[in-house]
Amino acid sequence: MSVIKDGFENRIKAFIWGTGKYGRKVLQVINDENCKVEGFIDNDPAKHGKTLEGIEILPFKKVEDNYDILIISIVKYDEILYQLKLNNYTDFDKIIVFFDETYCENSEYFHILDPQKWKIILLEHKVEELERIVNAKFNNIGYEIIDKYHKNLYQFPKMGSTEEAIDKIVNEGCSLVRYGDGEFDIMAGKASPVFQNHDPELAIRLSEVISARDEKLLIGIANNYGNLDLYTDDNANGIRSYMNEEIRKFHMSVLEKDRVYYDAYMFKSYFPYKNREDTWKRVALIKKVWKNRDVVIVEGDKTRAGYGNDLFDNVKSLRRILAPTKNAFKIYDKILNAVLKVKKECLILVILGPTAELLVYDLMKKGYQAVDIGQIDMDYEWYRVGAQKKVPIPDRYVSQLPPAEIEEVNDAEYLNQIIERI
Repeated sequence: MSVIKDGFENRIKAFIWGTGKYGRKVLQVINDENCKVEGFIDNDPAKHGKTLEGIEILPFKKVEDNYDILIISIVKYDEILYQLKLNNYTDFDKIIVFFDETYCENSEYFHILDPQKWKIILLEHKVEELERIVNAKFNNIGYEIIDKYHKNLYQFPKMGSTEEAIDKIVNEGCSLVRYGDGEFDIMAGKASPVFQNHDPELAIRLSEVISARDEKLLIGIANNYGNLDLYTDDNANGIRSYMNEEIRKFHMSVLEKDRVYYDAYMFKSYFPYKNREDTWKRVALIKKVWKNRDVVIVEGDKTRAGYGNDLFDNVKSLRRILAPTKNAFKIYDKILNAVLKVKKECLILVILGPTAELLVYDLMKKGYQAVDIGQIDMDYEWYRVGAQKKVPIPDRYVSQLPPAEIEEVNDAEYLNQIIERI
């Protein structure tokens, strides 16, 4: 291991990857006599050049190989390791993964990180996470049991099958909107998704759409209300943590007892599900939606759905209208007017967060067929690489991960598909 001299003799030069809660905690565990933290690393461009605890925050590419040790302080460290592998990083012997317990058991690192403090932080995190999961399971288990064994004891939303929804889209020309936690939170006046600021007008419009009655409009909601056996443990635990009594009560106040809803997860064929062997069947089913159609995708400018993969290889033609990746509702009228230039024979596929619901609805009322396909592409990319964790996609905006720099795309075929940028 190389060393530098900086007031203390032979101090190790280190960087900490991560600027959240545990980035600060790692800083407290550093042995200052042996190790000097030169900087923090973060993928979020908005943080670069700022400081944390008086130490500069940098992108990894600026750090290059100018360190002795890189300490990854992020709990979901698989995402960072995957990113490094994608960038052909080879110096893994210079890495300490703070939340991988095999590192904290290795005495080789005890002169860099105080082992006792290190183990205490890991233990505290385990206890906090266990407490969160147990509480969420305890609070939700009654609904799961009722749904599984005694459905008559509670009024769950009526859910139609994905096969039925696809049939209605393909054969009856129906349009589809999808309501997830972001849309419900906006309607409830709570925090908005990271890609859309809260706006009272957006909340009003979302409430209008979800209560609209039209035989050509299908409403999708996440099937989170009862039995969660379909989902992986991580996804099920995430659902349980979200679906507290307050959230559940609000959802049921908005949803109608006599209406049939469809699964908002229908375009996520891979990641939520425990059974991943049938992913290809789910993909084949949803690809029927756009088979042999002239398709226009309305998406964020960094979304790039289908770029570099075969998700839309069965369309008749494919064009794109690009809108802002974040806060699309701010220029909603411009987006709507741009799409209205498209012929009504085209199928409009929308990927614009909560703004998608309004666009699909307004287009439907004007005689178009539109479908909100949501985060379909990132889920398909994870399926293609067999990802077991949500990992970055270098040339895509991945809304489910912290912000990161996104590679530019100069592919001629992709660029020629773009008919308008807003």
